[in-house]
Amino acid sequence: MESIFIQIPSYRDPELLPTIKDILSTAIHPERLTFGICHQFHPDDAWDTLEEYKDDPRFRIISIPWDESRGLCWARHLIQKLWKGEKWTLQLDSHHRMSKGWDQALIYMANQTEVSKPLLTTYAGLYNPETNIKEGDIPYKMSAMKFMDYGGIVFAPTEIENWQQLKKPIPARFVSGHFYFTLGIHCKEYTYDPNLYFQGDEISLSLRSYTLGYDLFHPHRCVVWHEYTRKSRTKHWDDFKTPEKNKLQTTWLDIDKKSKSRLRQLLQTEDNGYTLYPHDLGRIKSLKEYEDYAGVDFKLKRLHLDTLDGKNPPTVTNKNDTWRTEIYKKFTGTVYWTEEYPKIKASLGCTCNIQFIMVALEDATGKTLFRQDLSEQEYLNGGLTFLAYEFESSFIPTKSIVWTYTTQKQWVHKIEKEIIS
Repeated sequence: MESIFIQIPSYRDPELLPTIKDILSTAIHPERLTFGICHQFHPDDAWDTLEEYKDDPRFRIISIPWDESRGLCWARHLIQKLWKGEKWTLQLDSHHRMSKGWDQALIYMANQTEVSKPLLTTYAGLYNPETNIKEGDIPYKMSAMKFMDYGGIVFAPTEIENWQQLKKPIPARFVSGHFYFTLGIHCKEYTYDPNLYFQGDEISLSLRSYTLGYDLFHPHRCVVWHEYTRKSRTKHWDDFKTPEKNKLQTTWLDIDKKSKSRLRQLLQTEDNGYTLYPHDLGRIKSLKEYEDYAGVDFKLKRLHLDTLDGKNPPTVTNKNDTWRTEIYKKFTGTVYWTEEYPKIKASLGCTCNIQFIMVALEDATGKTLFRQDLSEQEYLNGGLTFLAYEFESSFIPTKSIVWTYTTQKQWVHKIEKEIIS
């Protein structure tokens, strides 16, 4: 039977129940679903209850008082132990909406890949919890923007080119923590490191899943929507600012510091004396093979141009490729569209017609050096009309572009400005 084990960690999230109900109501075969939920609750949140599912055999629930929680990856680690041999697994957050027939669609796309260990993943589309509206059906891929000082990578969703013409999923470099679909055995093979916190989760997922022999893909159709803003939700780091307020007698900063130190050891950029087993790399492929495939260098904190441009992997390299040795320069600045935005807003009638605003920087040849798609409401409603950027490149940016993409799938109001260096 095509059973699916759904993994959901929830920390004081009012969207947990709506998410569960949507998953069940949109599935073709809800009877084939089982849920593993780590329910991290506060007794003052009267709305945060799973009472209606306590006797439902499809639900396996771990209830954790909020002040005993150690963070996201710790919760995901506990959930994996609830897997009982289901053929497939779907990892989500606790704030999602699904397409009708999502269960059959994901199984069909996984089989389309024609590999033995497929893993479908991406940054999901957007939905608004207040209106329950899914904002468009564009499928996204995960694009690498830059390395962070701690050793991880900043990712952003970018539209899959010509997705309407695609017939099957496309290769991917990276794995999203809030949405991946793969074989259920992944719960046993990829054992979440409970000592990771939040940042670093996705590069760990990407590297370890790849070295365990999983082939990574982005779905060519949008089947999942996600709530990115975390508005009106208490986050773990909100509650763990001071040690005296929780039973762990620690702060999120202390947990995060150790987490990032463990991540750097996993990436083999530092030896910090940790025993990572059984949360270390797989043995089917090597870290070097992943770096070559994805176009990343963890020690140098470098990204190949193919990776920055969002070209489908594997990264094309040869012995004369100099991306690891080129001299990079850091570029910082701010792109403004303050004067132009009132006209954009007026011409569209309503900011609800905006899917996202793209901000990009190009060099003199038209090569994209930096891109960020802005979908947060602060940008769409005109509250923020500028973006500060920071990136490294061996090429010099000469032009900024601000371009609006509508929910009608049209690019409108392209704003181009020369960058004076």
